[in-house]
Order: sequence, then C-alpha cells, then structure tokens
Amino acid sequence: MSIPHSDAPGNKPERSDFLRALYGNAPDELYIELRCIHPTTGDAKTFWSKVGDKRSLTSAFNRATALNGDGYGVYFAPCLRQTKSGKADAAALLPTLWVDMDCDDDPKQREAALNKLHSFNPPPSAIIDSGGGLHAYWLLKESVPLIDEATRKQTASILRGLFSALGGDPQYVKSVA
Repeated sequence: MSIPHSDAPGNKPERSDFLRALYGNAPDELYIELRCIHPTTGDAKTFWSKVGDKRSLTSAFNRATALNGDGYGVYFAPCLRQTKSGKADAAALLPTLWVDMDCDDDPKQREAALNKLHSFNPPPSAIIDSGGGLHAYWLLKESVPLIDEATRKQTASILRGLFSALGGDPQYVKSVA
C-alpha cells in the first residue's frame, strides 16, 4: 500500500492516512511511541498508546500536537513496541523501512535529497517534509515481526545500508529503536 503524494504545494495527506498505511494491520496490543523534544531546552516528553486504543491514540496525538504548537518537534518510532520502552529490544513489528535526510533548511540540499529519493529504485511510498529535512518511507507488503535480537540486528543493518545509499543522517539509525 502506498500513500498518494506529490511534491505539489498544499498536498498534505492526512496523518491518519499515513498511520493507517503503516499500522492498519498491526495487532491492537502493540504500542506506538510519540516523542516531543523542545529544540532549545532539550525538554522531552514521551507519549505511548496501544495501536488499537483509539481514545488513547487520539489523546497522545492531541497532546503532541499541542506541544508542537509550543515549538516542540514531534517524532515517532516507525517500529511498534511490545512494551512502553524506547529500547531496541522492545521493537516488535517493522511495517516500513525509512531514511532521514537532513537538509539544514537549505533549499539546494532539499532539492538534491528529493531528486535522490525520486530516482532511487524502488521509490519511497511516502516522503514527509520534517521542516529540517526529509523522511522517506518504504512500506512493506507485510510487516516483519522482530522476534529476536538477530532479526533486530539484521533489520538495523538493512536500515544503515539504506541510509548509506541515500546519504541519510548516519547518527539517526543505530538500531530499530
């Protein structure tokens, strides 16, 4: 499944479309992590919700949206968790591969990164402008269960290779966490 998108100004798929594409078939009991970090103070707040708990999920996103309005950056972990832990050993399900490409608010870097993503084979299912760069996602036909440490390490290696091939931020991906 892919998310319809283009680089046309004003074309912003709904957050719910993106989350449905990522997690639509995920087990209800797995957790999504939202982390809000203030860019100057470093203050961080983390919100958790089970994917199947719509009330809790809505509350977490509403709280993150409010903090975003106060200047916080909002981040999420693409891998769902089996427990409320940000550590790699809690990662339970991989629905997508991803890369973070920093552009440092430089239009030329942004254009070069976008060209690199569009010419990559296969092209990403979704590209999200984070403000400081681009996040690209390759949705998997079937989510991969991260059943043991070996699978998590292999997945992290694949992600590092993708980051390397596309010039992604090397500090961003150290594990599936």
